[in-house]
Amino acid sequence: MAAPQRWLWKAVRDWPAAKSLAIRHERNAADVLLVSFPKCGRTWLRLLIGRAVQQHFRLGDANLLELHKLAGLHRDIPRIYVTHEDMPQVKRPAELATSKRSLRRKKIIFLARDPRDVIVSTYFQWRERRRRAMGDMTSFIRQEAGGYETVLRYYAIWEANRGVVKDFLLIRYEDMRQDARRELRRVLDFLGLPGVAEAVVAEAVEFASFENMRKMETEDRFQSRKLRAADAQEAESFKTRRGKVGGYADYLAPDDVEYLNRRMVEVLPDFYGYRP
Repeated sequence: MAAPQRWLWKAVRDWPAAKSLAIRHERNAADVLLVSFPKCGRTWLRLLIGRAVQQHFRLGDANLLELHKLAGLHRDIPRIYVTHEDMPQVKRPAELATSKRSLRRKKIIFLARDPRDVIVSTYFQWRERRRRAMGDMTSFIRQEAGGYETVLRYYAIWEANRGVVKDFLLIRYEDMRQDARRELRRVLDFLGLPGVAEAVVAEAVEFASFENMRKMETEDRFQSRKLRAADAQEAESFKTRRGKVGGYADYLAPDDVEYLNRRMVEVLPDFYGYRP
């Protein structure tokens, strides 16, 4: 196994059994799963949802990042669990579960982002936020476990299984950047919360803006590593790192971009709408 990948497998082996059981319980009890590969913008989306739900149901100081706990505060709030289902970030493409039959009773919100931006952002997640000793970007995007091929395969598996689950909603990071109010409204309707006022939706979008999220991260507002910089002096270590659509091109050599584009055409389903 290549040296940069050993710590990925160690992370899985060392996952505490008690925490794993608690996570399984929360997932099984949920009505809706918010699923994504890492670095697709799920902290932003969970904050949008959490703020809208908090304001609509007047929940006071509820932790907006802990969506699975909000259902206990009001009977009309669905049980939402946020997950990188199947832990794709530490797996080779062939090791990913290809069937989602175990989730057939769940509603799924699948959050996607351009895989090219995902893989570059994932590199910085491991190097700057998790402080792992990484190789160069060229090697990382091509590695077996958690590399670009895993991202593409993960997307393809979920596209093939969207008719298996109870209901499926695709939300794209790029569409959120273009019109966050529209996309948040789609999510709230999917959650069975069509009565949330437009003013509440607008306020949630403002609250979860990149600028305010960066401010809250700098202040450690939520006292949670979900929105906390690893090093406040290092911009690449922030959870709210850049938020740029197409930013991958700023970090990759032409040969790397060609590889990403070619494999996207060959593997990624048209369903997601991403093309070079």
